[in-house]
Order: sequence, then structure tokens, then C-alpha cells
Amino acid sequence: MPTVTNGTRVESPVKTQSQHANDDDANDDEYRREVDRPADVKEDMRQMGQRQRVTMILNSNEFRHELEAIITDALKHGPHPASLIALQQISELLLPHTSRWTTVSSLSRSGGSVIVPINDIRGVDSSGYSKSERLLRCKVASLYRLVDLFGWSQGIYNHITVRVNQEQEHFLINPFGLMYHEITGSSLVKVDITGNIVDPGSTTYGINRAGFTLHSAIHKARPDIKCIVHLYTPAVAAVSAMKCGLLPLSQDALFCGKISYHDYRGVLIEDDVKKLLVEDLGPINKVMILRNHGFVACGETIEEAWKYAFNVINACEVQVRAAPIGIDQLYLPSSEQQKRIADVLQGNVNEATEDRKWKIGEMEFESLMRILDNAGFRTGYVYRQPLIRTLDKTATFKDIEVPPAASSATAFVDGGQTHPEAYSPSRQAQRTTEWCNSPNAYLKQEIEETGTPNPKKVTKWVPDTGSKHSTPIKIDTKHQFAPSNVDPKELKTHQKQIKEDRFNEKISAGYQSKILENAGWEDVTQMKDPHQTSAEPVVVVGAASKGIIKRDQQNNAVVYKSYYAQNPFAHMDNEELEKYKREVEQNQIREQALKRNLLLDDIRKGIKLTLKELISDT
Repeated sequence: MPTVTNGTRVESPVKTQSQHANDDDANDDEYRREVDRPADVKEDMRQMGQRQRVTMILNSNEFRHELEAIITDALKHGPHPASLIALQQISELLLPHTSRWTTVSSLSRSGGSVIVPINDIRGVDSSGYSKSERLLRCKVASLYRLVDLFGWSQGIYNHITVRVNQEQEHFLINPFGLMYHEITGSSLVKVDITGNIVDPGSTTYGINRAGFTLHSAIHKARPDIKCIVHLYTPAVAAVSAMKCGLLPLSQDALFCGKISYHDYRGVLIEDDVKKLLVEDLGPINKVMILRNHGFVACGETIEEAWKYAFNVINACEVQVRAAPIGIDQLYLPSSEQQKRIADVLQGNVNEATEDRKWKIGEMEFESLMRILDNAGFRTGYVYRQPLIRTLDKTATFKDIEVPPAASSATAFVDGGQTHPEAYSPSRQAQRTTEWCNSPNAYLKQEIEETGTPNPKKVTKWVPDTGSKHSTPIKIDTKHQFAPSNVDPKELKTHQKQIKEDRFNEKISAGYQSKILENAGWEDVTQMKDPHQTSAEPVVVVGAASKGIIKRDQQNNAVVYKSYYAQNPFAHMDNEELEKYKREVEQNQIREQALKRNLLLDDIRKGIKLTLKELISDT
């Protein structure tokens, strides 16, 4: 039976038996075929008809106008209403999705589907790892995600390994069976140098032992290498098959420096093949191309290995695009230019700046981590240069910041007239120096100290509670109570200096005694007490306590006598000093031998007594 939808006539692909009964005899063959058709085929035909009707509805103008009206109404009620979120879910369900192989730069503009977080080491799982290993796991998992987002992964194959520590020779590797976009910090597997699993991670997958043999051979021969990235892309495979190898056509190729080459022989099982692989890599090279296969990028840090891998792939892309015009037509820089450019790119000779706090690849890797965090990956990366405003310690700051208000303006309106002088800077400075008559009254009293055997009297100013009203004094000048011939801003200047010293961390423990500073024996002998005999080799000088702990005891600073004698070794030459040292060492050896003999005698006596007791018991 025909179906009408929004003015469009659609014939149903399945006919009923009553309709076929009225057809002509010429359609008997078609009727028999439909009757003999299997039930699953009939169900497929029915679903095809339903999908066709849905397609007609979605493509109709009436549905489009109604959908636009819903979107316009939803946008008026807020940025993220429930109806708009539901609409977004419907669009993701019906409309075709974009490819998962998106670029990293598009992550900052992506709308945001569900993303598996990288830093999933939470709760009880975090107690099994140290802080350094947790950060290392998150960084390695972030590197796997970057490889996947750049489109360099080959399914579940290829590996990135990182050395956890050199004491136990443990390494982190991806579980064999997970895609790169599924790898998290907790899913990484910890293995030893032979490939035995130490920590299986949060999954039930194992590792690819055949793929780990290449990494284990390099890690074992090169302890300076911490991270190894083994990838193969079409461009890298094409360059690895060329006899000329990777040519220095671009800055990416020059950054890699000297490149090693190895004739790839498949899975590294034999020891001779591993030894040949290590010999081809060399003691200092960081990049090695495996003929007809891919490449290996090594680094002392994860960032350095990432940087080398990034430049190798870009250099291979450039060479593959330039190769069709002929290798002979390509311009190659001289060896001196190659070495100079490589040194500049690697930071050995930095002509632009002398700042060397960033190692190879760290700044680029940190920028990529910001992109992943902004996209919702939750990398758990600890940034060395967070995006915050740095404070300038040389700048001066006010004690109290005036909030923005009508009264904080430099001019205000009163009855239509403007008075800018009321809040001018000069007027404010005059107000801070004015003296006011205080209604408080104080008395001067002599109070004895407590807690000391010989108390002293200390002058204290205490509030006068007897007088209920103070005597008003007429203020003739602004500085009537200020001492004469002094700077009125001395206190403020001193307070400001104290605050600046405290802010700049210029803190000292107080005054120190300078009596014997840079003073020789001749200078000290001149400071002798006149009652002291000249033949006595000891000089008595005065000394005092360095500080007072309690304010109440500030008048109890003890002054005592200190004895200062001449250095007895001042008149001895080097030979006499060495002889004296040998005598001291021999005396120490004799004392140790004597103590050891006494200890042995005690042990022997104890053993004899024990034997006697055993014999008497038996």
C-alpha cells in the first residue's frame, strides 16, 4: 500500500497477498518469487522500506524548518541547556562522524566527544607506585596518544619503551592488544630486561616479546638512553628502501645529526643479530633507520626521543615529495654547514639566547601537553613553565589597594561642580603627615622585671585609668609633637625598608661579635688586660650573648670573659705537622687494638663460664 509522507508518495517494497490476487496473470512469476522468499529476506526488505521513509523525512524541508526553530529557541535559554545537549547527542547519532585520525592542532577546536583520560591512576592504584613512576607512566601514555593523533600508529603494533630506573633495570611498554588511543597510565606493563612481566598493569593483556627484543638490546648496550621510539610510516619505509638513505634536505633531517643504518632481519632472536644491531647504532647516535622497515629514535629523556621521531618522520615526508624530480637535482648543503646547523638546532651553539634551562624537545612537548589537557585528555603532566603571571620583586606595591568605586575617583561631582583637588595626590600626602590630638592618656611607671634573681627597673608606659577625660591641647602646627631637626618620614622609610628586605628574603640572625674578626695574635696581645701577666699565653677578652629570647629579659644580657689562646701549630712546618699526625694515628691504632684485646678477653671469659656451667649441669 502506498505511503504518503510530507507530500511525497513512496511505494512500499513489500506487497500483500490480497494485492497480488488482483494482479494480472503476467505477474504470477513475481508473486511466486515473493511467496518463496525466505523470512529473513522479507525482514530485510521491510527494514529497507522503513529506512527509506526515515530518509525522506530527514530530507524534507518541513523537518529542516522545525529543527532550525528548535535550535534557535534552545540558544535563547542559555549556552548549554538540556535541549541543546540532547540535540547534540541526536546529531552525533544520526550524522556521520569525523575520522578518528584527526590532527593535534584541531583538538583545540574540537567539540568534544568522550575521551579516555590518560591519568587514571587514582585511589588504591596510586599507592602501588612512587610519585616519579606515576608521572613517568602518564608521560609515556601521553606520548602514545600523540603518536596516535599524528596518525603514525599501526594498529596494536610498534612500541615505545621507557626505562623506569637503572638500579633494577625495569621498563614500561604498551600491552600488546590495545590501540594507542586506549593506552592510559595504569595500563602500561612493567617488565625487566629479559621481558619478564613485573607489573601487568590494569589490563589482562601481555606484551609482544618479539617486539621487545629490539628495545632490550639497545637498552642493555646503551645505559644513557632512557626512551626508545620504534615506528614505521609509509614515508619512512620508502626512505629506508632508498640506497641514498635519509638526505639532509631540510632542517628536520639536519637536526637528527649522524644517522645509523641497519639491515633489518625481522624478529631479533639470535644474539649475533642483536650484537650487530648495537654495533650499527654506535655509542653516540640517537637515530637509526632499519632498512625496508622503519626507524628507531632514542633519547636521554622522553622529550628528546619524541623530538627525534618527529623530525625523522617530517624529513622523510620532505624527501618522498622531493624525490620524483630526481636525486641528482636536489641541493645538499656542505658537511661544514650541516654540522653548524645541527649544533644550532640541538642547542649546542645557541646564537639567539643564552637561556639553556630547556633540554631538547622539552618546550615542544610541553606545548603539546597543553593542547591535550585543553582537549580533555587529563595528561597529569607537571608543567615546568605554567601559564601564570610572574611577580616582579623589584616593583613597589601598595599596602592597601583602593577598590574601584565612586569615592576612589580623582574627582567627584557635588551639585554639578567638580572638585579635583579634594582627592589629589598632594592632598593625600598632606593628610598622612597631619598630627591629631589623641584622647588617650598614659602614665610613666618604673616596673621591676620578673623571673630573674636580680630584677631591674624598666620604664613602661601604661594607660591612665584614673583620669576620665584628657586635657585638650591646642595644635598650633601640624608637627607640634614631632622632634625637631629630624626627618618626619624616617619611620615610614624604615618600615618600607624592612618590608623590602623581608620581601627580597634578606633576613639575618642579628648582630654578631666583631671582636676577633680578622685579628691576628699580635693584635689580640695588645688587647690584654693590664692586670694580666705578659708571660701568660692566654688572652682574656670580653664577650656577650648573641641575642635575647624574651623581651622582658632584654636588660639581662650577660657579659662574660672568654679565653683566646694562640694556635699551638702556628710555628710548626709541614714536616713537623706530618710527624705529629703520624703519632696521633699510631696512638689511635694502639687504643683501638687495646680495646679490641679487652673485648676479646671478655668474650673468652664469658665462653669459659658458659662451658663450666654446661659441664656442671651434665
